[in-house]
Amino acid sequence: MARLSVNLTAFPLTSGLLPYVAKDIYGIGQTGLRTLVASTALGSLLGSVAVSLGGRAIRPGRMMILFALAWYVALLLFVQMPGPAGGRLALLLSGFTQSLSLVPMSVMLLTSAGERFRGRVMGVRMLAIYGVPIGLLIAGVLIERIGFGWAASFYCVIGLALTVAIALYWHADLWPRDAPANWR
Repeated sequence: MARLSVNLTAFPLTSGLLPYVAKDIYGIGQTGLRTLVASTALGSLLGSVAVSLGGRAIRPGRMMILFALAWYVALLLFVQMPGPAGGRLALLLSGFTQSLSLVPMSVMLLTSAGERFRGRVMGVRMLAIYGVPIGLLIAGVLIERIGFGWAASFYCVIGLALTVAIALYWHADLWPRDAPANWR
């Protein structure tokens, strides 16, 4: 559920819509687009390194929720940036928080699944990628009608609401220190 919601609302902003932002919002062309993409990628790399250094101290269930919320806040910052320099910094933060959310989620899924089921769990997890094209299609319609800033902000608010709903619904499974989702 968490993976589907981020594929529907967050990834369209940091992948499919970046060419639109580079050309029509920032007016920076292909080289500028590369720097936006590289900012997200660098943030993700730094986040992955941070997760690997945190190792056994990480509580995956908690971390997944907290940094998913932070990821949407970083995306809201990105949407509000008037120029590419601020956009790059917000995308760096977005990539960092994305990694700090999604890597622990993968750890949580693999730890919680029995050894026999790990391949199946990861296969089903990969099906969530189908949310990205749906999110892009909806975003295209919304951008045409209400503009990029409003559409992207709407996606972030929906993502925040879905993340809070997931945290509340599965609170007993994700938050307690001794919950399987937080095993180290």
